[in-house]
Amino acid sequence: MTTSRSLFIVGGLVVAEAALLFVPLAILGAAISWPDSLDFAPSEALPLIFDQIGQVRLGYGIYLVYSLAWALIGPAIAWMALGRNRQMGPLFVTAVALICVSALARAIGIIRWLTASTLLAESYGAATPELRQTIDLLQSAVNAWGGAIGEILGVSLFTVGWLIAVSLIILRNDGLPKILGWAGLIVAPVLASPVVELFGMEASIALSTTSIHLWLFATGFTMIGMALFGKGH
Repeated sequence: MTTSRSLFIVGGLVVAEAALLFVPLAILGAAISWPDSLDFAPSEALPLIFDQIGQVRLGYGIYLVYSLAWALIGPAIAWMALGRNRQMGPLFVTAVALICVSALARAIGIIRWLTASTLLAESYGAATPELRQTIDLLQSAVNAWGGAIGEILGVSLFTVGWLIAVSLIILRNDGLPKILGWAGLIVAPVLASPVVELFGMEASIALSTTSIHLWLFATGFTMIGMALFGKGH
């Protein structure tokens, strides 16, 4: 397979991955006002989930596919960034390891909505007031635990580590334009911002998510452009 063809295929996959997020956003947004519903009290969120349980499973199922796909897309970007060098040094290995762990953490975070939260939602309607209080506490605990693993560790910390490693690979090699490397280093602290929630401060998940997806779109379309206009090696 020629490098130009590889650039075109990987670029297309990167664009598709970035665009795929809009599918669960549309499904879950219409069904349960996601992502705003992430901050709803259990007494409000669980009846919503129960009323739209089919759409919740569909939306989060697609979101799970999107999250696991990072384990393919992340290493592919790092590989293309190597250019003619193609030497898998420590930085490349680090990038691959971080994004694979990120994909796993993301998946664990999403699984809570397909298992524990749907089970609690199904039990909530027929529960006594005393049992509802217990279910509220369980849902709050599951949501906090899953959110910390999926959103703080998976979406923020591990993905930030991968982005920094990939940006350095871009800057040190000739596979992709250096501006993508500099842009990645600028996006990294924005993507890491949700970590402050661990210390009781507020952060914009929408801003951090938007920043990495803009970088993905820029990277994917750049690869496609390089393939079409003969910039591949």
